[in-house]
Amino acid sequence: MEKVLITGASGMLGRYVVRFLENTNYEVIAPSSEAVNLSNLAGIKEYIERAKPSAILHLAAETDVDLCERDPARAGLYNHLATDVIARAAAACGAWVLYVSTSGIFGGDAKPIFNELDFPSPVNYYARSKFWGERAIGKHCPDNSLIVRAGWMIGGGAAHDHKFIGKIIKQIADGAEVLRAVTDKYGTITRAEALANFIVASLKIRRRGLFHYASTGVTTRFEIAKAVANFTNFKGKVEGVPSSLYPLSAPRPTFDGIESIYLGYETDAVQPNSWEDDVRAYMKEFNI
Repeated sequence: MEKVLITGASGMLGRYVVRFLENTNYEVIAPSSEAVNLSNLAGIKEYIERAKPSAILHLAAETDVDLCERDPARAGLYNHLATDVIARAAAACGAWVLYVSTSGIFGGDAKPIFNELDFPSPVNYYARSKFWGERAIGKHCPDNSLIVRAGWMIGGGAAHDHKFIGKIIKQIADGAEVLRAVTDKYGTITRAEALANFIVASLKIRRRGLFHYASTGVTTRFEIAKAVANFTNFKGKVEGVPSSLYPLSAPRPTFDGIESIYLGYETDAVQPNSWEDDVRAYMKEFNI
């Protein structure tokens, strides 16, 4: 039975991946964040050497963008150096490795959407650290790895979604009469459940290379909030506001939407839906 090591198994994406691997022919190794602590490089190396997995799904990261901006050393340690150690250890034991990166590595150029041939141009330390993580995977596992860049991730459902859609739905449930969302930042979403399906399918065939995986169509959080309001029959007002109303430590790109020019050639892969359809599909996890 193949051993599959999953970092970040308790995170939003990891929970879907673990669920999809239940009752399969894989032995899933899902260490806690304490057992595989991204700040303990020696411990990561030792854990992988002991486990001897045939595949590693590296989903763990420091995803707090503003914390990364305030503490770039932490960003570098958790997202770059830890990934470098994982890539080296994977190469040493012959494991295929999958690394989930972010659309945030783009944004320095004023264009609305980016494909796999566009050069990264990250505008904050979180995105830069993830890009250096990509470089580490490519350096140490060039022929036995898959890098997947995701857009604005949605997932978790009622129990675990503490991000944008979860907050919007909570405001509606709490009786809010006005929902406010930013109108001047443009991107693409990735439904975590759909990405998890792609990851598991890629594991089975040991897909290699670099792919963008996101819903089709560039959108804003304002448009997403309007869609959620529509799907939940919200009777109040959805108000667009500028991002300057919410000052943050880390700069955000104006545009970081992604599309794939390669995914269409992968006939075994479930192709992404439109962002509206993916938001509607995600609403089912809230029993709405």
